Parts: sequence; structure tokens; C-alpha cells
Amino acid sequence: MDGVVLFVRHLQLLFSLLVGAAVFLGLRHVLRSGSAAALAAVAAVAFVPFDIHSLSYNTLGSGLFTAGCMLGYRSLAPRSRVWWLVAAGLCHGLAVFAYPSLAVAVIAAFAARLALELPRWRREIVAFALPSLAVFGVAMGSVAASAGVHSVAEGYRRSSKYLGHSGSIGKLGDVADHWWSTLHYWYLVLPALALLLVAWRYRRPLAVPILLALPLLVVPVSAGDPLGSYTSGLEYVGHYGALALPLLVLARARPEARRLFAAVWVPALVAGLATAWSSNNGAVSFGVGFLPAIFVTTAFLVWALEDAAAAQFVLWPALIVPALLVVLGWPVYRDGPVSTLDATVSNGPYAGLQTSLNKKLWLEEISRDLDRVSPHCRIVFFRDFPGGYLISHSRSDTNSAWIATISASRSIAYQDTFLGYWRRHGLPDVAVLMRLIPYESRKVARIEHYRTNTPLFALVHGPRYRRISNHYNYEIYQRAGSACPVRPVVKR
Repeated sequence: MDGVVLFVRHLQLLFSLLVGAAVFLGLRHVLRSGSAAALAAVAAVAFVPFDIHSLSYNTLGSGLFTAGCMLGYRSLAPRSRVWWLVAAGLCHGLAVFAYPSLAVAVIAAFAARLALELPRWRREIVAFALPSLAVFGVAMGSVAASAGVHSVAEGYRRSSKYLGHSGSIGKLGDVADHWWSTLHYWYLVLPALALLLVAWRYRRPLAVPILLALPLLVVPVSAGDPLGSYTSGLEYVGHYGALALPLLVLARARPEARRLFAAVWVPALVAGLATAWSSNNGAVSFGVGFLPAIFVTTAFLVWALEDAAAAQFVLWPALIVPALLVVLGWPVYRDGPVSTLDATVSNGPYAGLQTSLNKKLWLEEISRDLDRVSPHCRIVFFRDFPGGYLISHSRSDTNSAWIATISASRSIAYQDTFLGYWRRHGLPDVAVLMRLIPYESRKVARIEHYRTNTPLFALVHGPRYRRISNHYNYEIYQRAGSACPVRPVVKR
């Protein structure tokens, strides 16, 4: 178990490099500068949704959809081999498996391809649509076969009903509101775009400084809160990708620009709306699906600089965007800035990772407590601490790794689903009730509040459990009559 999280981070880096390679292949045949195409592709490596360096459904869905869009665009080149299209279809099928709501975006991508390649519609169906459906069907079929159709359907029902993983019209309105509220320098962006259009019409060399400034003007960081959020990268993707829409006016004379916009940007817009619509994070998740759009914007900026006789600057947009994404990714999810993470986790699943001294000590404390519990015990953690199952050596006893905090009006019904599971399988031997989960060094923490009438709180405080460990940030309970051995506390 030691270092499993660090290992997964290396897998995520490898995955991002593969996505970057797909972006390079998509751009290389339309950008004169191979260096510009290579630098632009680095943005796929620099962008990490929510700054979570892991193979999460956000990372997989965003990356696979981006790879599918760019490989699909590559297949539109004259005399292109059909295997590019097959690879695009496979990526899109896997993207839907990782993030099901992206299905609507894949349909949009297929529709755009039919519009662009109508005379070869049979080729599009056989080489793109069928591989997409096949890989999704095999992947989903394997899950249904191993877990059971009922379990898959029940998981979807619960996540939609209790965790907010379902769509609503209100979420789509929130996308526009969030996008506008995080565009801190709108009073510079809007005049800049107006001046750009005027300069492009009458004196193109004057448009060059504006083109160079655009990637900087849409940075979602206010002067009073520099690099303060792990969602800044997602917000930048939304702002920068949207610039392709006005820049299309400048690049529309190029046939490849119109194809790139239709084959990549339009499906990316649909994908962004889909991920925002279906995610519990709402509008913040727009950037997850909208990632392919940033490569359209970069290509348009490169072409505009070439057309404005400023070829010496074509590397600028391809260079500055990955650099900004790296800087915006400086905050660590649920932790402090990288500069404050001066303690190294020495063992356990998080071994080798840097964190704050406060969190390191907290991990060591709870790890020592959990080491007392036999690996043969069945254990559950609540709430909001799925990482406990990595730290513990005991077997998890839950039908949901993440027992979440939800609205008070639904919490009783939500927690009753766990009691129903335990009525069929038996109560867990050990229950860990989280009180406080540290985020940053002694400054920010998630404080868990429990209503006494909620089922899980009442369960561990009733006659069927007794408390065996009491800390200010967590409590451990053992089921009365459990044969599971728990070693006593060793006094130092």
C-alpha cells in the first residue's frame, strides 16, 4: 500500500502525455510551426482538473474526449488514414464510459463530422460511430456483469437523488453567471476585442499587441486573491477557450479554421455544458468538458499572428497558455500552496507526498489508531473521508466509499440506505466518525456537524456500539459483541 497515491500520480502524468501527443498530432498538419504545435500540446499536460493529480473520472473524461476530438480533426486532413478516425472513436467511447454525460458531446462530434464529411457518411459510421459504441458497450457491459445491472442502476439512482449528480436548467444558467463572475478583467477584455476587430479591418499590425495580450487578460485571478483557488485552471479553460468565438472572425477565411471550429470547438462547448449540467460541482465543472476549445483558440491566435505579418510571435500563445496553467495549478487540492508543504509523508498510501506538518501529524495519529484494528475487521468511515479506507488495513463495509454530507432534508433518507445495506450484510465491526478533517496548515479544515436524529449518528451512540478512541478530530467505535480484535492503546 505504501506510495499507492504517488504511483497513481505517475500514471496520471503518463496519461496526460498521451493526450498531449494526440493534440500535437491534431495540430501539426495545420500549423506551419512544429514548435508551436508541440508547445500548444503541453497545455494538455499542464491542465489538471481541480488540481487533483489522479486518474479521476474528471481527468479521464476530459483527456479522452480531448484526444478523441483532436484525432478526429486529424482524420479530416486530405488523404488521411482511416485509423485516425478509429482511434478517435475509441477515445470518445472510453470518454463516455469515464464520464457518461459526455455522450451528448460525442453525438455532437459525430453530427459535426457528418456535416463536414457527408459524402463519406458510411466511413464515419463504420470507423467512428461503431468503435465508440463498441468500446463503451464492452466497458459498461463488463461493469454490469461484475457488479450486476441492479447495482449499476441503483448507484446511478442514489448519486442522482442524493449527491446532485443530475441535470437541471438552473445549472446551465449558473455556467454563464460563474463564467462572468470569474472574468475579473472584463472591462479590459471587451474593449480589447472591439479594438482588435477594428484594427484587423483597417491596420492589422496594430492588432498584434492585442492578440498577444488576450491570453493574459482572461486569467481568472483577482489582484487581491492571487492563486487562491484550485479551480482557477478550470476557469481559465472556460475563459480562454471562449476566445475562439470572436477570433473566428479573424480566421474564417481559412478552410481549416472553419473545420477546426466545427469539429472541435462546437463539441467542446456541448461537452462543457454536459459536465456542468450533470456534476455536483455545477458551473465549475464546465472546464472539464471544454478543454478541447483551448487548442482551437491557440490555433486561431497563431494563424492571426501569421496573417498580421507577426510570424516571429507565433510561439507566444502556444507557450504562455501551458505556463499559465502550471501557475494556476499551484494551489493543492484541499491543502495549502506548494511553498507551505514542507513535510513528507513517511509511510502508508500517501508515502512520498508533500503536505503541511499539521496534516502529516494528523495522518500519523489516525494511522496509529487504525493500526490497532485487525485487518480481519469490517470498517466504515463517515462522513466525507473515503481516504480512510486507504489508511486502514481493515476491510471496508459499505456500499459507497464516500458517505457524503448532503442537505438536511435528504440526510435521513440517504443514511437509511446504509442501514438497509447493513441489515442485509451485518453491522460493521468498527465505525470511525470524523469530526474535523484538516485542509491547510492550522487554518482551514472541514468541520463535520452531526444532527443527533440522523441514523448513522444514532447508530454509533446507541447500545450496539461503544467508543474505543476519542480525539478532537475523530472518534472510533466498536460494535458490542464483535469478535474482531482491537489492540489496546499503548501509552507512551
